[in-house]
Amino acid sequence: MSLAARVRAKARPVADGYAPYVWSASPEEVAARYGVPAACVLKFDQNTPPLAGVPQIPLAESMARLNEYPEGSYRELREAAASYVGLSPEHVIVGAGADDLILLLAQVFLGPGTQASIESPTYALYQIATEVGGAEVVEGRATADLHWCCNPNNPTGEWVEAEELVELARTQSDAIVVVDEAYIEFGARTCVPWVDELPNLVVVRTMSKAFGFAGLRVGYGLAHPETAALLTERRAPGPISGPAAGIAAAALREPRLLELEDTLAERERVRTALLAAGFDCPPSAGNFVAVRSDEPLAERLEQQGLVVRAFDGGIRITLRGLSDNDVLLRALGAEVGAPSARRVTTVLRTTTETALRLTLALDGSGRTRIATGIGFLDHLLTLLAFHAGFDLELLAGGDLEVDEHHTVEDVVAALGTALAQALGSREAVARYGSATVPMDEARALAAVDLVRRPHAEISLGFGGERVGGLALTLLPHALERFAMEAGCTVHVESSGVDDHHVAEAAFKALGQALRQAVAPGGAGIRSTKGAA
Repeated sequence: MSLAARVRAKARPVADGYAPYVWSASPEEVAARYGVPAACVLKFDQNTPPLAGVPQIPLAESMARLNEYPEGSYRELREAAASYVGLSPEHVIVGAGADDLILLLAQVFLGPGTQASIESPTYALYQIATEVGGAEVVEGRATADLHWCCNPNNPTGEWVEAEELVELARTQSDAIVVVDEAYIEFGARTCVPWVDELPNLVVVRTMSKAFGFAGLRVGYGLAHPETAALLTERRAPGPISGPAAGIAAAALREPRLLELEDTLAERERVRTALLAAGFDCPPSAGNFVAVRSDEPLAERLEQQGLVVRAFDGGIRITLRGLSDNDVLLRALGAEVGAPSARRVTTVLRTTTETALRLTLALDGSGRTRIATGIGFLDHLLTLLAFHAGFDLELLAGGDLEVDEHHTVEDVVAALGTALAQALGSREAVARYGSATVPMDEARALAAVDLVRRPHAEISLGFGGERVGGLALTLLPHALERFAMEAGCTVHVESSGVDDHHVAEAAFKALGQALRQAVAPGGAGIRSTKGAA
């Protein structure tokens, strides 16, 4: 027997059939498997928002003490979580995401000779945590040492009334009842009001879902103070990084769940469309919907670059933005309905030179996720979206081994296409916008007319050839393509000594002009011709 085999043999035995947690396919894996461009892959599988939460404290301040361990009691985070749910800090346990708390609960309360109950289908980690701890999994709500209860349930979205879970804790007082409320902000009633009464009731929460901070890995649990103290004694000494804890605490103190209402509206719209198309789609209280089916729907969608989460007997679809959801509905043969009053669109573009996916929301807050492979282009588009007040998600892959020409042109042209689609008939917008933006010695002027008269006058006074990985000669032509694809008139002038400043000022000015032009401007089309 090899040394590696002997090491494995020393591991604690797990149940026959044990399976580790498996992530769904990455964009790169889908691309390799089905020949779909990775940039065009849409992931509907992670139950996270399409855009990240916005930190409410300065990131520089958060990172200033990376040489120090986090404050071990996590007082600030526990106080913020307690205030958010209406308890005291003594009720709060923290962990590196809800998963860390689930594993901690299994470690503390389960072991060989114990049992934990689950109701399938549900979150896979409950079974993994149970079996790694050497305990036995039993199905249903039979008598057990610990009950895993996901409410609302992942992956089905179904839920039970809080009183039913509280009654379980009361009647099985020797058992630990763990209620995973990862999706509680999207629906269902919480069990938090009963944790003081029932020391065997533990509620688990996360910052990954409604708050949009999955990458921070911050979770918190709520329990009777004695139970919370026990769990805190057994947890790792510093499971959450200092910056992550600070960002999460600020978000809990002033919750800004900006997309919550939109998510709930999209959940019902998508479900209604799926029902109308003949799918079995039960009501959901999560940020996702489930489709019960014995057909290989997950594989069928993945072949089109749409990644969903498969479970035994169906698929789970995370809700993204309206236009992204429409892409998936069409792939399933469902009607998307009349255009929405919400001005948002998704553009997919694939050529032999570039592939990209771009989602644009005109009525956003300036949030972006941009990755084109050209850092300075990402920077300029981030500035434009921020100053326009657009939400922009853009992923692109191009033949950068040749040069950046095709990627720059296609990306900026696709942005123009998206603007045209999001504007629709162009009724009830201000139509005109103009701005003058200084940046140190540089100054830019931009003017926009959204009437359907494609025209561009671009004058960018660059003195050199490149900034970073971007050839500056590409920008005037790219902005011309933007105007042509958007079907509008665009004037941009910018001059100065520093080419970086000249380019930044131009894109900031264009963003400011677009913000004015797309703003609500009364009924009808603002033209004496009566047409855009």
